[in-house]
Formats: sequence, C-alpha cells, structure tokens
Amino acid sequence: MAYDLKNVFYLGFQHEYANGAWTAKDSVQPIDVSAYVDPISKGRARGQGLAVYKVHHQLSTDSGTPVKPAETVEMGMALSVKPYTSTGDLLSGVVEFGDLSNASDLLIQADSYIGATTSASVANSGNGGLLIESLKPSKEVPYVVVRDTIFSIMSATTAMVADILTSYRMECAMISLDTATLNQLLRTQTA
Repeated sequence: MAYDLKNVFYLGFQHEYANGAWTAKDSVQPIDVSAYVDPISKGRARGQGLAVYKVHHQLSTDSGTPVKPAETVEMGMALSVKPYTSTGDLLSGVVEFGDLSNASDLLIQADSYIGATTSASVANSGNGGLLIESLKPSKEVPYVVVRDTIFSIMSATTAMVADILTSYRMECAMISLDTATLNQLLRTQTA
C-alpha cells in the first residue's frame, strides 16, 4: 500500500479537560474505529487493520488559542489500544503504571505536557508550557490497529488552571493482513 493521497485519510478526535482538581486523576476517552477494522477473514478475503502512519497532537484553550502561561498542570497523554472498561474524566487509578510508557506495546503515540508555571526551567524558557512528544508511528512503520477502539488517555499530577482542549489528527489507511500477521497483532494488542 502506498502512502499517498489516494490511500491515506484522516481521523480526528478532540476532548476538553475542564479545569479543576486533576491531581492524581485520569481521563480515558474512547474513539470508535470499528468501521475500519475487521480482524475476521471471510473466505478468500483477508482480515483488515487500520494503519496509523502519523499522529498530530495539539493542546489549546477551548477557543483554539495557545494554553495560557499561567497553566500549572503536568500530564502524560497517549493514544492506546489497551481495552479500558472505565471511561470519562477525573477517574482515579484507571491509567495504570506502564500505560503511558514507551515500553507498552499498546501505545500508538505518547507525549507529555509541562505547564509554564510548574517548573522554573520551563517558565524561564519564554515559551510557555511544553508539549514533549516521546513516541510516534512513522510512514515506514505504522501502528496497525486490529481492535475496535482506540483510547485517548491522560493522567495528570497537578491541578488544571483553565480548560484545555486536546486535539488529535491521525493519518490512516485500511490495510489487508495475512493470517500470521493478524494473529501476531491480536496477541500484541491484548493487555
């Protein structure tokens, strides 16, 4: 499959984290991709997966402007295929140890945000808060999703001063998978 305009399409997702007491709280939001994934082979037809080639992530105020310099929140965020049973905001202990780690086979993309007033080194940089990407798929090696749901996960360590809008744009393609590859992906994407 070629990575070009004919084959690649965009999937978007956005969610607003309301300001407040996010210390040691999580957010887990489902993104339904079942229309693009069919792991069952039917006759001669192969199973189908969703190849995610690139992920673009943005944090902004709810009006689309940059996050304010007074923001104090520190949070880790990711797109994951781990099957979460609890979803929503201000959850306790749902995003577990390792869920936001680059070592997790279930992560598609991951990054973290450090508010400008949280750290003297960030505040003195003159840049405001920092969004630091730590994991991403590539055009050469996409992350192939074979589960029905991608989850947008976030875990915060401090309170949030203002509402923050998280927005994702995924560059994707539906791809056919042979049985051996599909079985390997199904084993990998089981928590």
